[in-house]
Amino acid sequence: MAKLSFRQVEAFRAVMIAGTTTGAAEMLFISQPAVSRLLSDFEASVKVTLFERHKKRLLPTPEALILFEEVERSFVGVEQLARTAEELREFHRGTLRIACMPTMAQEFLPKVAHDFQQQNKGVSMTLQVRSSQQVADWIATQHFDIGLSAIKVSDPAIKVESLAQTQLVCILPPGHPLQDKSEIVPKDLEGELFVSLGTEQSIRYKVDEVFEQADVKRQMLFDTQVSHVACSYVLAGSGVSLVDAVTAINYIERGLIIKPFTPSIRFNYNIIYPATRSISRLALEFSELLRSRLVELSDRSNGLLIIK
Repeated sequence: MAKLSFRQVEAFRAVMIAGTTTGAAEMLFISQPAVSRLLSDFEASVKVTLFERHKKRLLPTPEALILFEEVERSFVGVEQLARTAEELREFHRGTLRIACMPTMAQEFLPKVAHDFQQQNKGVSMTLQVRSSQQVADWIATQHFDIGLSAIKVSDPAIKVESLAQTQLVCILPPGHPLQDKSEIVPKDLEGELFVSLGTEQSIRYKVDEVFEQADVKRQMLFDTQVSHVACSYVLAGSGVSLVDAVTAINYIERGLIIKPFTPSIRFNYNIIYPATRSISRLALEFSELLRSRLVELSDRSNGLLIIK
């Protein structure tokens, strides 16, 4: 086997995490062609097919998944050593790395992070926003200290705690004919232009099931991966939607109409940690602050956000 370079291994790892050479290039701060070249050299060196090309994505083979596990074991140790050395150099009191699903990341979590740093001078923080599944993957491989996710996790490498159980709310543009109703039911949205969350989100299928059971047809002409985009689109007068309450509440002052929706569609917020190491003091303190701020938000929501 030809000699492997660290850069080749790094490119392989980045592609496995990002799923595309473009995403890997952003992670490594190099060009996409450079990533492709390194990945090709890596495959040639190990003499094993590592990816199947499907449209614009690279699908890892079973051999790639096995190799990735070995690479991760090495990288976790190297990255931890580098972080410790950096903290010693810069005299930081600590570092907290957070991975978060989009629903909490736009306004709510940055405010909590700001308050936390005001209470803990000298603590550095990192916040990365990804899908719930990507957040879980990063926590399982110990890339981050805390993860906020909306999906069920059954990975032994992840410790899961329930942060809150809420329900989806219906959002309407100002002046919508349904704005005076106390609550919205599926039949109210018959024929409405409906802004859906993307099919990569598990909650999408729960929403579709409710309308299918009620035999209600919606105009499905726009979907988005991010609930904040759905809120902005509805606020512009382009349809209605069902989104999580934490996201919707941030748009009340801008004029968005928010109504309870029946039947209830549960939406869970989970806080997750790497299970293979102790939870740091900083992570525990941040989690407590996060919970208290979520309760405060619930108290100000006029019943729209109910923490269970």
